[in-house]
Amino acid sequence: MRFTVMMYGKTSDYLSPFKILVAEPNPLMRKVTRDILMLLGARRVIDVASMREAAAFIQQGDIDFLLAEWYLEGACGVDLVRWVRHVGSDTKFLPVIMVTSQTRLQNIVMARNAGVTEVVAKPFSAKSLIARIREVVERPRNFVRVGEYFGPDRRRRAEILEEGRDRRGPNPYVSRGDLTQDEINAVVAGGARRR
Repeated sequence: MRFTVMMYGKTSDYLSPFKILVAEPNPLMRKVTRDILMLLGARRVIDVASMREAAAFIQQGDIDFLLAEWYLEGACGVDLVRWVRHVGSDTKFLPVIMVTSQTRLQNIVMARNAGVTEVVAKPFSAKSLIARIREVVERPRNFVRVGEYFGPDRRRRAEILEEGRDRRGPNPYVSRGDLTQDEINAVVAGGARRR
């Protein structure tokens, strides 16, 4: 699939083949996310505020990927990811992109360990959102089961981490506040070790 860049107010048709579910409790953020997706060519976007609503659409089985906020009405987005990964044979492979302002290391690791596919830090730009969507669409990862974990294989360090970085050295993300989008990408890719 080829990515078409938006230029001079024209829209792309990149997302036109996909049915996208947005689980976001904030009505303004749902609208902003929907508008960005529509500019990128999405024609079938469903937005919901709660885990219960999201689960109902996911069980129908025709969602191509999910964008989920950390906080949902009545639940946590990580709980939604866990539910997706363990609900059934068809839906457990659904790509899940968490779109959140909860970007502390422990939150990103928790989302990664629940089986999230990608994470986008809020506030986000259309560029950062489409970069994570492109990872899901153009470079889908195999799913693995390792012990209790079921989800996308996180072994993609060579594509995400900086060239030549010593992976055995100290974890650069410990004792810092919120992570940048690049740091989040590295953690989701398996770049942060458990302490």
